[in-house]
Amino acid sequence: MAKNPEYTRMLNALKDEGYRLTGPRRALLRLLAETRAPLSVQEMHTSVNPKNPDGTLAEETINLVTVYRFANLLVDLGMVRRVEFGQGYYRYEREEPQDGPHHHHLVCQKCGRVEDFHGCDIAALTARLEGESGFKVERHQLELYGTCPQCQQCPPTTRRTSGGRLVAAA
Repeated sequence: MAKNPEYTRMLNALKDEGYRLTGPRRALLRLLAETRAPLSVQEMHTSVNPKNPDGTLAEETINLVTVYRFANLLVDLGMVRRVEFGQGYYRYEREEPQDGPHHHHLVCQKCGRVEDFHGCDIAALTARLEGESGFKVERHQLELYGTCPQCQQCPPTTRRTSGGRLVAAA
């Protein structure tokens, strides 16, 4: 089976920086390379840890602290970006080049749904701000908040907790 090219790229970048390629790191890199949606640390932890048939965690698991540390290492290395949608916790997703195709987010304030959008027309604003302020803008991140079509039709039955889990809406 061929490896995901994004996984291979991230794996090689980590290796080039001199980091060990442990099993937990490989599992987390694979998850981040294959997932389009921004993930919380809790969601990453749940995704990479196998469960027994009775629903309990298997003996060999990746520690939650390891997931936090590795996610933040990837941010420091510029391989992953941290996004915050006003829900009290960060999510992580692959970094994209600012000078090429990249995406931003639409966030539903009721159910927590996050949807990507492409084609931000921010170049004129950036040029104006650079001229007025003297700043050299190197990157940007844009999240727009509102109510998704489903929540406009009927109230959500679930909501996201501060840890990113879905629970019944109150």
